[in-house]
Amino acid sequence: MDNIVLCKKSPELELFCRELGFSETLFLDEVELITENNPKLLCKKIEQAYHKKKVVIYKATTEALLRLVLERTAAEIVLGVEQINPEDSVHYVRGGLDQVLCKIAAEKGKIIAFSFAEILQSKDRSKLIGRMRFNLRLCQKYNVKPFFGNFSTDKMGLRSKKDLQAWERILLKQKNKLVSSSRQ
Repeated sequence: MDNIVLCKKSPELELFCRELGFSETLFLDEVELITENNPKLLCKKIEQAYHKKKVVIYKATTEALLRLVLERTAAEIVLGVEQINPEDSVHYVRGGLDQVLCKIAAEKGKIIAFSFAEILQSKDRSKLIGRMRFNLRLCQKYNVKPFFGNFSTDKMGLRSKKDLQAWERILLKQKNKLVSSSRQ
């Protein structure tokens, strides 16, 4: 899977995604995006989507439900962990992930997704990118597989494969700059 788009599949959109450089694109027909605040309903929805042979994507709402999804469900991809906490702490970034959740995600083979559409729609992009950078560092440290995707709901929000790769390099490069500047 190269790309995930949260809109209905059409020949025109499929061709457009191929022109953007993606060899395989999953559309809303092939994935199930689940956002639920009730733990029982959440588990039931994830199980139903899994039995339909769809790729299950959970959009995180709280840290407790995120841990439940990582530990006990068949959700393959977790999206939007940066949006869980509305405010950062005075002393650290609250990106939604921590070492415990990363260890669980690595053990269970879950994927942490980073959405370019969230950046495009965000009112506070600098805070969101900082949280993404923090979460990416945690993913690298604990061997959690990250996924950089469009997650766009319309054609105008789509970006090319090269754009997403550049975005990933920038997030990774910022980490290396921080390490090299602290050694001086």
